[in-house]
Amino acid sequence: MQPAAAAAAALAAALLFAAALQVTVAEVPEKLKEIAAKCRGEHPISDDELNGLKSLTIPETDEGKCFLGCMFEEMGLLVDGKFSQENAVKLMKEKLEEKPDEIEKHMQLIEKCNDEVASHDNKCETGPKLLECFKTFAPGFGIVLPGSE
Repeated sequence: MQPAAAAAAALAAALLFAAALQVTVAEVPEKLKEIAAKCRGEHPISDDELNGLKSLTIPETDEGKCFLGCMFEEMGLLVDGKFSQENAVKLMKEKLEEKPDEIEKHMQLIEKCNDEVASHDNKCETGPKLLECFKTFAPGFGIVLPGSE
């Protein structure tokens, strides 16, 4: 992967992770950058789609949707193509450990999105549906996602 493409993939991954767990891009670990590179290698997406992810735009191509699913799967939010509410709760509690007042509304969002995507078991479908769910329902729980402002 070219350095510019790797940087774009890392940025997209950082934003996806931040959106999923409401953390800042500065808090994204190096491991996530490796995941982005891996997923981009398996599911090559255009720079336009990567840039779209900065504003939480759902990819339109099959590769873009599968990239998103791959990211969520590698982060543990999807297991065998299905949303893992258990893993999402665990990750959220780790990230919000110092913000206990935020945990309840994130729990509600996770429960809502679990219900919304429960019928999907293919990462290429579940990943985009999950991001769409976060975007749609987060504001109703008082959660502002990075990139959605």
